[in-house]
Amino acid sequence: MKSLGSIRNDFAPWREPQAQPFIRFEAITKRFGQFNAVDDLSLSIFKGEFFALLGASGCGKSTLLRMLAGFETPTSGRVILDGDDLAGIPPYRRPVNMMFQSYALFPHMSVAKNIAFGLKREGMPKGEIAARVEQVLKLVKLQDYARRRPDQLSGGQRQRVALARSLAKRPKVLLLDEPLGALDKKLREETQFELTDLQYELGTTFIMVTHDQEEAMTMADRIAVMDKGRIVQVATPAEIYEAPKSRFVADFVGDVNLFDGTVQAVDRGRITLQTSAGSPFTVTSDVAVSNGQAVTFVLRPEKLRIAAEPLSGANVLEGEVWDIAYVGPVTSFHIRLANGAVVKVAMINATRESPLQLTWHDRAWLQFDEDAGLVLTA
Repeated sequence: MKSLGSIRNDFAPWREPQAQPFIRFEAITKRFGQFNAVDDLSLSIFKGEFFALLGASGCGKSTLLRMLAGFETPTSGRVILDGDDLAGIPPYRRPVNMMFQSYALFPHMSVAKNIAFGLKREGMPKGEIAARVEQVLKLVKLQDYARRRPDQLSGGQRQRVALARSLAKRPKVLLLDEPLGALDKKLREETQFELTDLQYELGTTFIMVTHDQEEAMTMADRIAVMDKGRIVQVATPAEIYEAPKSRFVADFVGDVNLFDGTVQAVDRGRITLQTSAGSPFTVTSDVAVSNGQAVTFVLRPEKLRIAAEPLSGANVLEGEVWDIAYVGPVTSFHIRLANGAVVKVAMINATRESPLQLTWHDRAWLQFDEDAGLVLTA
C-alpha cells in the first residue's frame, strides 16, 4: 500500500520482512478474577521505535505496559525483550524504566539528587553519577535547575526531571504511562515535540500509553488501537486516520461522519451506495463488495466542501446549519439533513475574514469527491 502521511523515511522496520522485533508479546492473556484485562494479544515492537498504545480507559493498555515492566505477571503467554524471555525476572532487573503520570519525585531532594537516586541504589561510583546526572540534565535542558527542589519548578520542568531520572539508568526501553496528562494543553503540545525530538536523538525505544488520540498521532511512529483487551489495528498515525480497518477505529480516532449504507451497484471500482444520509453516494473503492451488501461509509469532516448556494454534480447534500463552532484554525459546522441525520463539516480558516457567510438555521449545501471517503465492511 502507498505510504500515507509523513514518517521518518529512514525508519520503518515493520515494513522490512527480515527485520527482527525488539519486543514481542506472544499470545499474552492477563486475568483479574473472571475479567480478561488482556485477551490473547500478540504484538511486535521494533528497536528505536516510538510506539503508542491507544485506547479508552479499561481497554488493557496500562496492564500490557505493566507486564513488560514486571509489575504484573501474565496469566499465559510470553514477553520477549531483545531475545530474552522476561518470565520470572523482577522489575528491578529488567532493562526497562517507567515514567509515571504523577512523576513520583522526592519533594525533599534537589533535581540532581532525584536523578541520582536510582544510580546510587545501583552502587555506581560518585564520579560516574555526577557525570551521568550532568549529561541527562543537559539533555532535557535543565542544567541550571540542578539545585532546585520539585516544588520550585513548573509542571513542564517537573515532567522533564522525571524523564531525566528515567533515562539516567540508560534503559533499553522507556515506558511512559500517560506522561503528559498533568500538563495544560499548550505546554502538553510543546512537550510532545520535545519528547519526540529527544527520542529520535537518543534512539531509545519508547512505549507510551495514552487515551489522547492527538498525543498518539503527534508522537508515535506507530499506534496500536486497543479495545477490550485486544488490538484492533496497528499502523502509522496517518494510516490509522486515513485507512482505518474497522468502524470502531474510524469512530475512535478523530472526528468522523459514519453513514450506514447498502451497495446498489459496482462498476470497475466505482460503487453506488444508498446511505443513511437519505441520498445515494457514488464513491471509488478497492474493497470487494457485492450488490445488496451492508457497509459503512467513512467521511472525515475536512473532506467535505460547504456552500451557501446550491451545488451541482454527484455527492451533494442539503441541510440546515444546526451548530457552529469557531476554534481558530477551523470552523466546525453541524448540518442537519432533511431526514434528521447530522453531518459534521470542518472548514479551514485560510483568511482572517471568512468568505462563507453562514449562520444558524441557514440552508447549506455539502459536497465531497468520489475518493474522499472510505468503504468499510467491518
